[in-house]
Amino acid sequence: MPTDDLLIHATGLAALAMNAFAMLRRCEKSLRLQSGFAGLLWALNNVLIGAHTAAALNLVSAGRTATSAATLQHGAGARSLGLAAFGVLTVATGLLTWNGWGTLFLIAASLWSTYAMFYMTGRTLRYSMLAISALWMYHAWSYEAWEQMAANVLTAGAALYGGWRFDRQPPDEEAGEPLSR
Repeated sequence: MPTDDLLIHATGLAALAMNAFAMLRRCEKSLRLQSGFAGLLWALNNVLIGAHTAAALNLVSAGRTATSAATLQHGAGARSLGLAAFGVLTVATGLLTWNGWGTLFLIAASLWSTYAMFYMTGRTLRYSMLAISALWMYHAWSYEAWEQMAANVLTAGAALYGGWRFDRQPPDEEAGEPLSR
């Protein structure tokens, strides 16, 4: 197997695992931080397969996700500012790296994810990831990126399970798991 293919598959599998495990986290901050790290790996994976729009949006996503983790305990003003800033950055990045009409699916997924990261927690956040995964699936399918296809399916499954589990067990505040809003 050529080194490039090995690196593509290795980054894809690592990001896939991080995404799936992030959705299973009950701690909102941990979910966001782990998703941010997965976004960095997805960016590298997308660069390696030549999907530059997706790579750029993954970098925006990683920054957005880390910022949303930092604003979890802040007021609505900080979250609104984050949403507006990353919304504008998402649209600008998508338009500057435009790669055909499929880019609209990526922009829509990124905008929805931006709203979800700043304003959703618990079960609703995890369930919204189902629609976001479906929008990203178009990109994965068009690039024949099987790790990304698998990640979308696994992330959706983990989000379903995480949402279901979220309602079954009370949060452990001593373990740093904030209550959902």
